[in-house]
Amino acid sequence: METALAGLQAEANCPICLDYLRDPVTIECGHNFCRSCIQQSWEDRWDMFPCPVCRHPCQQRHFRSNAQLGRMIDIAMLLHLTRSKKKRQEERRLCEKHNQVLTLFCEEDLEVLCALCTQPPDHQGHQVRPPEEATSHHRQILSSYIVPLKKQVADVHKLISIQSKKPLELGEKMENQRQGLFSEFECLKQSLERDQEVVLSKKLSANITAFSDHISTLKGLLSKVVENRFGSGVWTWHRLSSHAVLRRKGCSFPLQHSALQKIIEKFRVNIILDPETAHPHLMVSEDKTCVTYKEKTKPDFPKRFTVDTVVLGFPFFHSGRHFWEVEARDKSELALGPVRDAGRFNCREIVTLHQELFPQPLLLEVKPGGIGIFLDYQLGEISFYNMTEKSHIYTFTDTFTGPLRPYVHIESESKPLRICTGTDCE
Repeated sequence: METALAGLQAEANCPICLDYLRDPVTIECGHNFCRSCIQQSWEDRWDMFPCPVCRHPCQQRHFRSNAQLGRMIDIAMLLHLTRSKKKRQEERRLCEKHNQVLTLFCEEDLEVLCALCTQPPDHQGHQVRPPEEATSHHRQILSSYIVPLKKQVADVHKLISIQSKKPLELGEKMENQRQGLFSEFECLKQSLERDQEVVLSKKLSANITAFSDHISTLKGLLSKVVENRFGSGVWTWHRLSSHAVLRRKGCSFPLQHSALQKIIEKFRVNIILDPETAHPHLMVSEDKTCVTYKEKTKPDFPKRFTVDTVVLGFPFFHSGRHFWEVEARDKSELALGPVRDAGRFNCREIVTLHQELFPQPLLLEVKPGGIGIFLDYQLGEISFYNMTEKSHIYTFTDTFTGPLRPYVHIESESKPLRICTGTDCE
């Protein structure tokens, strides 16, 4: 009888909460659950709804109420209660010490006592109550653990579901990135090949033109040397000296990428802007590498420019070679380069200095994304490079005396201009 009741009780329990089935429902695979338990098990799922017992995939909410099973559960509970009550009555024991019925429970010592056991001194001052009352109290304590534990189980199921999907999502993301990178690489490769063909064609055309002019010049000089071969040695030497100059100019080629790369690696310096020299409408960033045109007034400083939207930079250059780079995207017009430091600058000095360094604006067919500036103080040269094409733009020559400082002049409609540091513009 007890074995049959135990088997019936096991079949009447929910596989999730392990308690008697409440409002039992049957899912597609035939297993039975409490309605609330299966709903909570599927609460955080949206694509797969497996059976908690056999993992058979089911459709959400595709279950049916099992009223007959519910009535059977009620009968099993009644049988269990009746059997338990009878068993408790049969198992009532007597106190071994006093041979009295055990009718009390000590909360401190967790022992079942008779009335005589509660007398001093063994259990003096202890909390003693009837076993039924103690049972109810401890059952409530245990019940308070059920909700948190169920929540923990649900959280673990949710975490397992999320973690099981992450490998697929990561795989898809990596495949998309791989395909995107491969496509971008192919486009860049084709663009580079076209650009190389265009640049090579332009360089070859320029070299052919230069050599043609050089040959014409040499022919002219040669005819004059033949005509005056019996003239004075000074005249002939002068002509030959002119010929040497022409030859040197005719063979002057633009700086190649490898040479520019060596200049960048060897002579790069970090430039920062001086907010105290910035025009009131120019806003310098906190890291002093970016300047933006803003329609607002700033406090006056003795070194601040007040007419042209100009800002100077650090460090000072007294000698040597120095290279820095400026991000010049979407700039229709701007002025860059080193200028002589004369303490407080005014508009007239800047205009004169601008005319000395940049006597005529440079018009470029292709707007560079970045402009490289190379200062050779001893040679008196300021060279500008298109960092997008790694090509030489122009070289100004002058004689430098005293310290030089970086110089930036932008227009009101210009977007922010940034001084590149390290390799962030490469």
